[in-house]
Amino acid sequence: MTDQNPERADDLRLLAACISGDRGSWRVFVQRFSNLIYQTVRRTCASKHVSLINQDIEDLHNTVFLNLFEEKCKKLRQYRGKNGCSVASWIRLVTVRVVLNQVRKKGPDALAWKQRSLPLEEIPELRVDSPNPLLMMEAQERERIVKEAFRKLPSRDKIFVRLHFEEQLPIEEVAEALGVSTRTAYTVKHRAIKKLKTIVAANKG
Repeated sequence: MTDQNPERADDLRLLAACISGDRGSWRVFVQRFSNLIYQTVRRTCASKHVSLINQDIEDLHNTVFLNLFEEKCKKLRQYRGKNGCSVASWIRLVTVRVVLNQVRKKGPDALAWKQRSLPLEEIPELRVDSPNPLLMMEAQERERIVKEAFRKLPSRDKIFVRLHFEEQLPIEEVAEALGVSTRTAYTVKHRAIKKLKTIVAANKG
C-alpha cells in the first residue's frame, strides 16, 4: 500500500532498509534524525530541570541510536505507525524514554524525580482519599480497576497518560513527542481522563 505522504513514505523505506541490515541506510538514518534526537534530549532534560554537560548529551544521543539498532534493529521493528504516528514522532518517544531512564539511574535529581512520579491511581481526577483504614481494601480494588481501565485505552491515549501523568512531562513536551498541537494534546488529556472515569465507573457498577 502506498503512503500518500512522500516524506513519511521515504522514512518508511529508510526504516525498512535499516531493518534489512543495509549499513549505508543506517548512516542516512543517523544523519536524518540526529538533530531531532539532540533537541529531544535537551528539551526533556530541561523540562526536568536537569543540567547536563555536552558529553552527557552526546552519550544520551548515542544511547538512543544504540537502542534503535542493537539486536538486529529490534527496537526499529517495533514501529507500527498507529494513530498516524510518524517515524519522527515515534523516535521522539523513544528518545524521551531513554533520557528518563538514563537520568533516573545516573542523574543528580534521580531521587527527587522518583518522588514526583505520579501513579495512575493518583491522577487528581481519579483519586479518592481513604481516611479510614477500613477503606483500604476498597482503595486497592480501585487501583486494580484503574490499571485495568488504562489497558483498555487507545495507544495514543496510553502514551499521553504515561508521559504526562507518570513521567510528569508538561503538556507542551507531550504534544511535541506525539507530533500534535498543544490544543490537541489538551483534547487527548480530557478524552483520556473521561474514558478512564467511564471505565472505572462501569467496573464499579
